[in-house]
Amino acid sequence: MRRFIKFMSLVSVLFVSPTYAAEGTYEAMSMGEAAFNTIETADGSLMMGKATGTGVITTGTGLFKPNMTSEWTCLISALEEGGAKVIQANCELYYADIDSTVFIENKRKTGDIGSENSKGAGLVKITGGTGQFSGISGSCDYSIQYIKVTKSVTKMSCSYSI
Repeated sequence: MRRFIKFMSLVSVLFVSPTYAAEGTYEAMSMGEAAFNTIETADGSLMMGKATGTGVITTGTGLFKPNMTSEWTCLISALEEGGAKVIQANCELYYADIDSTVFIENKRKTGDIGSENSKGAGLVKITGGTGQFSGISGSCDYSIQYIKVTKSVTKMSCSYSI
């Protein structure tokens, strides 16, 4: 009987060990600069451009620690439809200290883009990552304030899991 109990204990350690998914929350601030080009179309104007900047984690649990910094790049399009802008952004945030990247995407229909003192808010989807962030998903509530036509400050509050 003792051998059976030892055997079952060994089997449970080897084959039934739970795997734990990483999850947590974080808040971040970022500043960036963008360059846009605009063309007029039959349905309105189309603005496309690239934004780059830096960010810092201000508070965090799990994989995201306070003071982690990132460099980010976003490709952005804004299509004016019926007087409203539909803004789409796809971004990568690279954390050099851990050689890992997070991918995010956003589509919003409120606010403006590329106008001095304009602002907006929305929800960003975390769609994946590399390195330490491989398999990550989640979302971030954010607000953005344009300081000048091409410069902005963004605050994000995020939750994620892997």
